[in-house]
Amino acid sequence: MLAQSEIDALLSGAIEMDQKNGGERVNLADMMGQPSGDRPKTDSDGNKTIQTYNFWSPARFSKEQMRAVELVHEDLSERLTTSLPTFLRTNVRPHLAHMEQGRFHDFIKDFPPNTLFHLISLAPLPGHMVLTMSLNVSYLILEQRLGGKIEGRFTERPLTEIDQSLLRGLVEHMLGDMKGAWSKVVSLEPSLEDSTINQHWVQMMMGNERVLLLTIEINIQGVTGTMSIFIPFNTLKPITNVLNPHIWIAGRKEHQQDPVARQMAIRTMMKAVIPVKVILGNADLTLKDLLNLSIGDVIELDKNIDSPMVVQVANKKQFYARVGRSRKRLGIQISGVYREHDDIQPIY
Repeated sequence: MLAQSEIDALLSGAIEMDQKNGGERVNLADMMGQPSGDRPKTDSDGNKTIQTYNFWSPARFSKEQMRAVELVHEDLSERLTTSLPTFLRTNVRPHLAHMEQGRFHDFIKDFPPNTLFHLISLAPLPGHMVLTMSLNVSYLILEQRLGGKIEGRFTERPLTEIDQSLLRGLVEHMLGDMKGAWSKVVSLEPSLEDSTINQHWVQMMMGNERVLLLTIEINIQGVTGTMSIFIPFNTLKPITNVLNPHIWIAGRKEHQQDPVARQMAIRTMMKAVIPVKVILGNADLTLKDLLNLSIGDVIELDKNIDSPMVVQVANKKQFYARVGRSRKRLGIQISGVYREHDDIQPIY
């Protein structure tokens, strides 16, 4: 174990280290000052340099985060098993088949040029996730939506604007299931921002980000295809503190309500005593007049008997009221709501 003085000496460059292969001595401060990259670089002599790595915030998904996202999309698959048959009017059996992380450009190059990509925002999270379906499933869904006969044989053809619109409708139908699947972790509002077959546009939108690829296998009347979902690391970075399987299993705390405790709290509040006062009016008196008051004297107020009175609830003006009599007692009748910034007196 190094002492603090030895650590300071290493970082300041006062101490050099021997290499295992017997090469020249290496200065730690010089190594930490070298530019970083995706892979270790080599200098002109062919020797490897050192890449700076941020251990506090690494740009990759941890095992716990991947497991949490996996649970979310297993729940999404179960929800789609119920909702998609009502939309497509046929049996659909989706299930999560594969998950891995990598660079987006490494995944997108394997898709055929006619693939339709859907860019979905997950407000309030930044960025977009990308959803796409294999062409055999896309053609099958189009046949089903247009009333054709499903035979399992398809001829690859460009997707027309009508085809793209119908597939967008399917994705918009799934947004509610996405929101429900994520609700145990965080409250999101998914929305379909764009759909395009232009891979260059999608590549420009996503850049070279590290993404998590989730492959959901879909079986429709004997035809098996896939739905791929790409979620960037930077999109989920704001919720990394809650992105773990324990929170998904337990559910968010704000969703856990005890109805018995709530009713007890309401009953307790109903017993609270709140003072109510009615301001009949105001009068200006001198100290001499105040000292000379006696029983039977009349004090003239600044309000007419027909003018509305102000009612104070817990020392705060809340209502207008009229003075009257209830049986043998004086009382008031609420006639309006008091507004603090009212410039015009209410008409009664």
